[in-house]
Amino acid sequence: MKKYPAQTIKVDALLEPLLQSLNEQQAENATELLISLHLGPVIKRVISYKLHLSFHYFDQKSDADDLYQEVLVQLLAELRLLRQSPPTHPIGDVRGLAAVIAYRTCAAWMRRQFPERHALKSRLYYVLTRQEGLAIWQTESGSSLVGFAVWRNRSKTAKGDRIAQLRENRALVSELATFNQKGRREGLADLLASIFNLLGAPVDFDELHSLLIELLQIRDQPIQTSDFDIDAVAVSANEPNIAWRVEKRIFLQRLWEEVRQLPANQRAALLLNLRDSEGRDCISLFSLTGIASLDEIAAVLEMTAENFAALWKELPLEDARIAQMLGVTRQKVINARKSGRERLTRRLKGFI
Repeated sequence: MKKYPAQTIKVDALLEPLLQSLNEQQAENATELLISLHLGPVIKRVISYKLHLSFHYFDQKSDADDLYQEVLVQLLAELRLLRQSPPTHPIGDVRGLAAVIAYRTCAAWMRRQFPERHALKSRLYYVLTRQEGLAIWQTESGSSLVGFAVWRNRSKTAKGDRIAQLRENRALVSELATFNQKGRREGLADLLASIFNLLGAPVDFDELHSLLIELLQIRDQPIQTSDFDIDAVAVSANEPNIAWRVEKRIFLQRLWEEVRQLPANQRAALLLNLRDSEGRDCISLFSLTGIASLDEIAAVLEMTAENFAALWKELPLEDARIAQMLGVTRQKVINARKSGRERLTRRLKGFI
């Protein structure tokens, strides 16, 4: 492993021990110390905040622990890239990077666990920021308030009893029923205007969201998917079942061999857009498990290693971007990926 002088590379000072490691054992020790002292606490704080949990949840088998391990897998991939090529993959704030990955992972988990609640929250934000007469703003304490635009910058919110009375308001109950009948796709701005008129004052955004979940009787069900999902065979360094780890690696090896045999356009359409159920890049699994180096992946994509490295941070790419690179239409990219997936499904029957 080539040794890079830390002072010539703009990276976080916390990463110097990792960059100065002379062998894999030293690098592993430096990484473990970095996580234990600096990154682990940051990740746990973010997960605790987002999921409203206390730290003891990380000492037992729980969603919090699963999320923590998931964040570590992504973070370790970034650290490996840094060590392989610091000039190409510098990390200026490793604790900030850990926090960003943790926030994104938590957000993806929330979308997966509570799709209807998340969809409602997204629609609320969209309407409040784009509908004339409505607004969302932040107070000095950092909380988000919502209401009529003429209330903007007010910090005094509606009282709890006024909010509680909304549950018994017949006109609002009737309007909610109509809103539900329309599939919650139309009339959200009018519904919000009715709520704000009844409250007569701004309300906290999260409190409004929770109230609507109750009034609309939203009951989430986990998202189901039958699509080809490479995330199902992702290899975790902390997988307790060694036999299962080996089996998943065998699958990834077989998958890589089959991908290499696809036509060039199908390889590009599939690999450059390869993502798991949460939208994360999956092509890195091949390099993380040692099945294919970055140079080998670049060769399969018929790209130079330099050009592929430049794309790494942007993966997975959208279809329009892939189409531009290949000089074809977006629909041809979609068709090529569909054909590639169908062939892989046939060839890997019995493994999936």
